[in-house]
Amino acid sequence: MKSIQTMKVVALAILALTASCSKKDVLPEPQCAIGANNHPNSSKYQRIIDKFMQAGASGVSVTVISPEGTWSGCGGKADIQKNIDLTPCHTLRIGSISKVFTAATIMKLQEEGILNIKDKINKYIPRSITDQIANANDVTIEQCLNHTSGVTDYLNATTIQAIIQHLIVKNSAGDNLKLIYGKKEDFPPGQGMIYSNSNYLLMSEVIHYATGKGAFDVVREKVIAPLQLQNTFASTITPATLTRGYYDINNDGVMKDLTDIDNAAVGGADELDGGLISNSYDVSRFLEALLTGKLISPASLAQMETFIDIDPINLPDDLKYYKQYGLGLMKAETDHGTVIGHDGHVYCFIGKTFYFPVQKITLTILLNGYSQKVQAVLDAKDTFNYVF
Repeated sequence: MKSIQTMKVVALAILALTASCSKKDVLPEPQCAIGANNHPNSSKYQRIIDKFMQAGASGVSVTVISPEGTWSGCGGKADIQKNIDLTPCHTLRIGSISKVFTAATIMKLQEEGILNIKDKINKYIPRSITDQIANANDVTIEQCLNHTSGVTDYLNATTIQAIIQHLIVKNSAGDNLKLIYGKKEDFPPGQGMIYSNSNYLLMSEVIHYATGKGAFDVVREKVIAPLQLQNTFASTITPATLTRGYYDINNDGVMKDLTDIDNAAVGGADELDGGLISNSYDVSRFLEALLTGKLISPASLAQMETFIDIDPINLPDDLKYYKQYGLGLMKAETDHGTVIGHDGHVYCFIGKTFYFPVQKITLTILLNGYSQKVQAVLDAKDTFNYVF
C-alpha cells in the first residue's frame, strides 16, 4: 500500500529512467484450462473486466468464487509488444496481498508451537538486528502483523528512487531492513497504527530464525503446498507465465514497459512484505480457504480477524470505506456489506482480493499496469457492485 505522495515520487523517478529499461524476457503463451465460461453469473463478472479495459488497463485478471462455482476471466495483454493475450493462467506480482500469506504462515507456526504472536520479536531475531531498529526490542509479532509496532517504513521516497535508479537491486528482507537502521520510530509500540512494510520484513526474519529455513520456503510448506496453489511463487523465481509490467508515466494513457523495475524491486530473498507472484485464481482459492477455516484453526482465524480502526486521515478519500486492519487483513464496508481481504501494489502491478462473508463470495482483481485511471477504478467502492 503506497501513499499518494509516494506514487508521485514513483512516477517522476520512472519518467527519468524510462529509456534504460529493456525487454529481454521471453514470455510464452501458456496453455490454460482455468476459467468457467458456463458460470451462471459470467455476464455480470465480465463487466468487471470491461470496466478496467475502458479505463485503459494493459491487462486485468479476475476470479470470482461464489456458491455457484468459480469463474476466471481476463482482458488485455500479458505482453503488449509481442501481442500475447493475458489468460487466467498468466501470473502477476501481487504486492502486499503477500502479507496475507505471511500472516497465515505465522498463524500456522503458532498452531505448531513454534512461536506465539504475543512473543517479542527479539525472542527469535538476533539482537544484532533488533538493536539497530527503533522499537524492535519492544514489539511483539502481533504488533508487527497489525502495524501497531511503530517501526518506520523502509519503503519511503528515497528507497523508491534508489530502486528505480537500479541502486537497489533484488535486496533481501534483511538488506531492506538495514535501510532503517538508526532511523527514528513512528510512535511507541502499541500507541498508534501506521501501515509499514518493515513490519512484514521483520515477520520474514521471525519465520526464518524460528524455523531455521528460508521464509519463502516456509510459506510454501505451510500455505502454498497444502492448498495446491500451483501458480504461486516466491519473487526469487521468474516463472515463464509472469507477465510484463506497465506504467502510465505521463498520465496520457500510454503504458510503458517497466518490467525491469519490478524485477529489481521485489526479486530478493524472503521479501514477504510484497514479493509473491500468483494469479487471480490461486489468490482467490487461498483467501477463500483462509477465511472459511480450511487452512487455519477457528482460534487462529479469530485472532487474524481481531481488527483495529484505521485512522481515516491516513486514507485517501476514495478509500475511506476501508475501516479496520487485523493480522494481515483489511476490513472494508461496501454497498453489499463487509468485505475482508487486502490490497496489493508493487510499481507496475496493482490488485485486491476480498471475501464477502455473508454472501460467501471471493473476488480477486490483479492488473499488470498502473495508471491513475486504472487505480481509481480499483479503489472505487462501486467496483464491488459488479459482483452482484
